[in-house]
Amino acid sequence: MQQDRFFIGGETDKLPYECWCRLIRDRRWSSSQKRDLIHYFKSPSRVLDAPVEQVRMLIAGRQRNLSSSIDKLSIQADLSWLNRDNHHLIPFTDERYPPLLLELTDPPLALFAIGNIGLLTEPQVAIVGSRRPTPVGEKITRTISHDLAELGVVVTSGMAFGVDGAAHQAAITNGGKSIAVLGNGLDTIYPSRHRALYENLAAGGLLISEYPLGVKPSRYTFPQRNRIISGLSFGVVIVEAAERSGTLITARLAMEQNREVMVVPGSALSTQYYGSHQLLKQGAALVSSAKDVIHCLSEPLSRFVQANTSLTSTSLSIASNTDAKHFLLKYISTESTSIDDIILGSELTSAEVSSMLLELELLGVVAIADDGGYVNLS
Repeated sequence: MQQDRFFIGGETDKLPYECWCRLIRDRRWSSSQKRDLIHYFKSPSRVLDAPVEQVRMLIAGRQRNLSSSIDKLSIQADLSWLNRDNHHLIPFTDERYPPLLLELTDPPLALFAIGNIGLLTEPQVAIVGSRRPTPVGEKITRTISHDLAELGVVVTSGMAFGVDGAAHQAAITNGGKSIAVLGNGLDTIYPSRHRALYENLAAGGLLISEYPLGVKPSRYTFPQRNRIISGLSFGVVIVEAAERSGTLITARLAMEQNREVMVVPGSALSTQYYGSHQLLKQGAALVSSAKDVIHCLSEPLSRFVQANTSLTSTSLSIASNTDAKHFLLKYISTESTSIDDIILGSELTSAEVSSMLLELELLGVVAIADDGGYVNLS
């Protein structure tokens, strides 16, 4: 694997991967302290070689451990892992690091990754929920995920059983893109029954973790990884969150990160939806389709499209076939026009019209009227 050189504050680190791996595994400092030290010393090698007294002064003596406890065999294993195809280490100083994560108060020091790291800068929507969804919940998860993926939106989740796994699988089934954020080192497949999904994501999507190799999943690592799932995304879709569901942690983190929280509603009699309905009472958006999700996220998605005039093949399909989509505008009045009238006038299928309307809405040239029809704003 080609080893990129990290340029930080004008300095080039001579041994980037080895030094970053050592710093990540160093137990003397917290992640926040390590980021502060990097900002001061400009490179991980300088942090590791800095005089002890100087470091103590910079961190006000708040050191977690006296010893770094770095295992040389672990570092060798890290470097061997990084030499494999499509295996990456992306420090927070790297230009490939997701910009949205840098907005967090506690961004990961670095991301270990397998797969297409270009997806990290694509527009993402997180879909999370019950590990034991009802058949209805699983079906709507698959439908929303599939439809978002068809529009070029990357579906992000945690590869857990239930809603997470269904969202990933539906996104990648027809060539869509998905990112799984794991709560363990990438050398561990958890849950183990998701081995096929793990391999499919590694081949056509992306697997990421802030944890180095050898770290096992635990009740502490999952809440930490949840902040990455929400942090990477423009918004989070919640499907079937019970009263004490771990999904509510992701929802809370998304709110703290100023991300849109969207909830699929269910039966008022079902305990499976207790947490979901509490979120709706707190002001979360109600969604039941990809169309609703796109509508909720129209502002950040529109900004993304405008900021990326030369989009890659994985980018939103909004940017392609513009003439075909604008062809639809002549069948949409400046007053509310029903979807049925648009279909009759254009002689396109319902699926084609629905897809084009979603994309035109993102481009800001049509809007949904109060009666459910569409208004031409161009």
